[in-house]
Amino acid sequence: MNILFIENILWILLGVYWLVAAFTLKKDVKKETGLERGLYILLWLPALLLLFTKDFPLGFLYKMVLEVSPVYRIAGLTFTIAGLLFSAWARMYLGRNWSGRITIKQDHELVVKGPYAITRNPIYTGLLFAFLGTALSENLVKGYLSMILLFIGIMMKIVKEEAFMKEVFREKYLNYMHKVKRLIPFVY
Repeated sequence: MNILFIENILWILLGVYWLVAAFTLKKDVKKETGLERGLYILLWLPALLLLFTKDFPLGFLYKMVLEVSPVYRIAGLTFTIAGLLFSAWARMYLGRNWSGRITIKQDHELVVKGPYAITRNPIYTGLLFAFLGTALSENLVKGYLSMILLFIGIMMKIVKEEAFMKEVFREKYLNYMHKVKRLIPFVY
């Protein structure tokens, strides 16, 4: 069976999980504006399209980046699985506090255990790792470019999310920020 096919199935399963879990969320008390959301979505959509389609008419996007090797494909599959599992674990830990947009929920809780003790943004960490895995398996310029776009979009969203968390949890969130790295465990 093709590794990219397996990875696509895993991505679809994560999406289905996200969709089903979205029906159990707490009520929003405060949320970002549509314009704020649109700014990072403008980066996320092309990132997804680059990673999962072959519809771009720019030939350089389909050039190989590394030597062709089954090792890259196996490493890519491993990274994809690890990243998707880490994201799903983080999503489960957030439970009803999760939202696809930046929000403050009714009775919002600051989650600092499980994957949130490893990084403040484990869903994004996992997604970036999974994007890296899929890009490595495919080994085309478009995959690595998708990672860059996703990373920029994620950083834009993190900055706004952190502002919301500081507003609600104040000192508690500031202490958490000093203890746990933002995106890359033990590094950043």
